[in-house]
Amino acid sequence: MGQKRITRRSFMGKAAGVTGGMMAARSIMLEATPIGLPAHPPAPSDTIRFGIIGVGMRGGGLLPAAIKLPGVECVAACELYTSRQELAKQIVGKPIQITERYQDLLDRKDIDCILAPVPDHWHERIVLDCCKAGKDVYVEKPMTHEVQQGFPIIDAAKKYNRIVQVGSQEPSSMLYTKARELMQQGVIGDVCLVESTMGRNSPCGAWRYAIPPNLSPQTLNWTTWLGSAPKRPFSKERFTRWRCWEDYGEGISGDLFIHSLTGIHYAMDVQAPPKRAATMGGLFRWHDGRDFPDVMTTVYDYPNFRAMLRVTLNTSESEVYRFMGTHGILEMGGIENPRGFTIMPQDGKNHNPCAPAWPSEMEAAYSKKWHAEHDTPPGEAKAIESVSYYAPPDYDSTSEHLWNFFQSVRTRRPSIEGPEFGNNAAIACHMANYAYFHNAIAVWDHEARKLTSA
Repeated sequence: MGQKRITRRSFMGKAAGVTGGMMAARSIMLEATPIGLPAHPPAPSDTIRFGIIGVGMRGGGLLPAAIKLPGVECVAACELYTSRQELAKQIVGKPIQITERYQDLLDRKDIDCILAPVPDHWHERIVLDCCKAGKDVYVEKPMTHEVQQGFPIIDAAKKYNRIVQVGSQEPSSMLYTKARELMQQGVIGDVCLVESTMGRNSPCGAWRYAIPPNLSPQTLNWTTWLGSAPKRPFSKERFTRWRCWEDYGEGISGDLFIHSLTGIHYAMDVQAPPKRAATMGGLFRWHDGRDFPDVMTTVYDYPNFRAMLRVTLNTSESEVYRFMGTHGILEMGGIENPRGFTIMPQDGKNHNPCAPAWPSEMEAAYSKKWHAEHDTPPGEAKAIESVSYYAPPDYDSTSEHLWNFFQSVRTRRPSIEGPEFGNNAAIACHMANYAYFHNAIAVWDHEARKLTSA
């Protein structure tokens, strides 16, 4: 028999069967803490001035979101591609410094912090340089490109007293905050298994982004963009679709698993990388020279639960997280469908006599006694209630995450997604790829700070 996903609708149908028609559902709209608009324009001394390094696919989304926040101003942008330099000017809408040297931003005394939505192979160097220059930094996910890079970032943030925030927005989401609260209250009991699934079915979803017609060695500083990556001839594909190659990114694990891992770590209060990871996958469709598979499933071994993450780039499927506990299921939409989650309770008890393979007379006597002791008298049955929580229609967790970063810069309070948290999630990403490419179970050696094979 094929296994089917339990949705809220199918759950309510099953609940009706169990309770003789007694079922109930309740919806709760969560109330977001408003990002307060000041009564008067912020004084220049209170304004957070930032520079942005990289105005590509992610930077082109972060920049307009950031400049809409009160008391925040973009004054400079570093970008190696001329058309994206123009894009930065268009987004900000006023004159700002444009440069190909990110060090120019770090040298400016009037810049408080940096947004760094750059390819993964640049993360460590830029974060370390920002910390040394006295700049707080928001770096995109995953925090590192290689497993050994996280600990120098943690050390630099402490040494230079800098705010380092990683750009997976789940910890700032009101939905994850509420889900974390409910699970800590034991609403779904002891969580033993977490599932995350999603699928895409388009070239864009598989990172085959359209190549700009004017992209050339004359419009892009290719040598600088390569940075620490292996030296290669100019490639439009590698610049535009860098997520496909190990030289610059982590493929499915770094682009998509990372959101699942961040959400799971936050909701489950995970304080360390998983102990082990096993991956199966393959490259079935996108034979375009990429290194990474287009289908990946990884099973993670955490001390108190297991997690299974599955992504395909070949079939469209809604992104769903399912936290499964002894008292029910918490089912949540993912980063591409982030509007709400539902608690589907279970009591974990027998709802019918359980006496398999007994002689008929013995079974009948047991059944009669069981029903006498367990059946609810007519009219006294209580409904099984599912509860759905929703974010307001205009809620945006990315803006919330950026606001939390700028507030940390302003108040010096710890980041909601600091480098220790970011490193744990990034290591889990690296474990998925290590297991896939080594065809082995990846084991995290905490003492040696490295990955080994089981």
